[in-house]
Amino acid sequence: MPLLPISIGLILGILLSFVSGGNSDVIGLTITAAFTLTILSLVFNHLFKSRSFPKITTVIAFSLLFVLIGFCKLEIIDENTSKLNEVSDRVNFGTVFKCKISESGYQTIHLSLEKSVVGSRQIVSQGNIILTLDTLEGKYVIGDFLAFNTQIDPFRNEANPGSFDAEYYYETHHYIGRAFIASNRIAKIGSRENVTVFFSKWQDQIGNKLKSWLPESVAGIGVALLLGNKADIDPEVLDSFSNTGAMHVLAVSGLHVGIILIIFQYILGFFSRWISKKQAILFSVVLIWAFGLLSGASPSVIRAVVMFSILALGQVLSRKNNGMNNLILSAIVLLMYDPYYLFDIGFQLSYVALIGIILFQNPIYQLIYFKQKWLDWIWKGSAVGIAATIATTPFMLYWFHQFPNYFLLSNIVVMLLGFIVLLFLIILIFAAWIPYVNSLIIFLTALSLQALVVGIQLVDEIPGGVSGGFELNFAQFLILGVLIGYCFHKLLIQQILPKIALTGLALCMLFISWEREVKFEKDELMVFSNKSFCGIIQYKGKIITFAEDIPKNRQILQTLKNAVRDSGLSLSRSIILKSENNLFLDGTEISFYKEKNGWKFTIDSREFNYQMSGTPEHKHQKELLSQRLQHYVYKDEKIKPFCISI
Repeated sequence: MPLLPISIGLILGILLSFVSGGNSDVIGLTITAAFTLTILSLVFNHLFKSRSFPKITTVIAFSLLFVLIGFCKLEIIDENTSKLNEVSDRVNFGTVFKCKISESGYQTIHLSLEKSVVGSRQIVSQGNIILTLDTLEGKYVIGDFLAFNTQIDPFRNEANPGSFDAEYYYETHHYIGRAFIASNRIAKIGSRENVTVFFSKWQDQIGNKLKSWLPESVAGIGVALLLGNKADIDPEVLDSFSNTGAMHVLAVSGLHVGIILIIFQYILGFFSRWISKKQAILFSVVLIWAFGLLSGASPSVIRAVVMFSILALGQVLSRKNNGMNNLILSAIVLLMYDPYYLFDIGFQLSYVALIGIILFQNPIYQLIYFKQKWLDWIWKGSAVGIAATIATTPFMLYWFHQFPNYFLLSNIVVMLLGFIVLLFLIILIFAAWIPYVNSLIIFLTALSLQALVVGIQLVDEIPGGVSGGFELNFAQFLILGVLIGYCFHKLLIQQILPKIALTGLALCMLFISWEREVKFEKDELMVFSNKSFCGIIQYKGKIITFAEDIPKNRQILQTLKNAVRDSGLSLSRSIILKSENNLFLDGTEISFYKEKNGWKFTIDSREFNYQMSGTPEHKHQKELLSQRLQHYVYKDEKIKPFCISI
């Protein structure tokens, strides 16, 4: 695999730039010096025909070249992206490429910046901004060209357990900051028509059409499957997909494009008399590009289309097709276009899963032989799921802190129904204008979507479906990934028992599991940083949530749901706090009392006060202030939740 050293060098260069911080100049000079010395050594070796340098020096030189390219590429993007102080409190101009109205009545718009006004001159600006408007009087739509002037705030992570990592996500998606803006500080001054706006509008229109055609109960799933937008899915259904390891189905990525490529090649196979295999592959590539553009050309879709286009074209151009080399080539092409793709979780999972499938699927499939064709077909699909799960396990534990124990069952459900659902959705998009036929397709699409949801929910209802609460640092993630890859490569491909590596893998898993059990054994009460009073009690391996009685507060519900998922423990009960509440846990009494400025809670003889209004005293614990008061007194300081043993 000649492209492997190049890809490793490119990834290493991107990572070095990402973590360099204020040392980018030093790191850049170091890489340049190492590359220059390697080239000089090769020149010296060629001129004097010396044999002192091994052949691997050439490979190192190419790797260092791409380390330098990856490093410089990300540095150039960061340099061109506007900084927060360059756009805050200035008149900025940008185009709306995404907009949404929340249930609370606020409109949130995403703008791509074009320019800013500094004094009497205009400067070019690059990057994305999120603005939340205080009114719905003037609704903005995709393509509106706006001028605005407000203070832009950086993205801040909440310190509550399991909360969304906003800083990492938005930094790696070219966002600068966000703001809550008054309606008199923003105005529409025109419209823009470009490729991004066109496809954003197109995607929005398709989503609205699907929601009008399909029943409300499954419309959100249909939109997610075809467009990757999970905003309209019922939270309980979303949890079922998450718990069973089937969330990848709801994010348009390599899985969808791969299935669609198979669908197109299968259909074209009926015309084998007139179309050769190579022509069928070329037609299929054209069709998946049509699907990618039709579905709105989101970055995740285009990434997957590029990846599978290179994989498919590799079959046409090469007699001895190397799937791994083609996969690596597609990754290099995408990372050269946008190095920040490397930090997208969908990108990581797509490529790692495909690497696992290419390496391990066939050896796993050959382990068991079934005479019955239907059993053999199910086992072949299961082998794909097992191979992908082997490769993605470190990523699931690191990013999502959980492992779906019944991934094989959910994989069978997805394998049986996912193909059918995607096929009907594609047919629906193309056949919706045909009278009578569209009614049948809508019925069949809704039926298949409902079957998919029911199948996933049945798997989710099996006790012990998900193991959560794993906390891996980056070093543990790397060690676990290397050990899993090495052990399964030896076992399945080389059919050698790597005793030392397996022992290391077992010890690594034991240590991670031990840390998880230690976390489970804690008995503690935690109060979260929130607009309202809420928290959890972990006691004897169970979770109890508590929150003051505020109806339909989605922020509290989401905060508590994130905390329960992060804990890895099952929810025992939820308490809605009234004016006075008492809770007894094996002799320990916990009481909550509503007061004028907030809440008082006691644990046996210990008393604590959570303040929500008024002016905090200097001695008051900052962890026991509402989110509003924390921001008022401590500005942007990150304050961890209040935590005490019980």
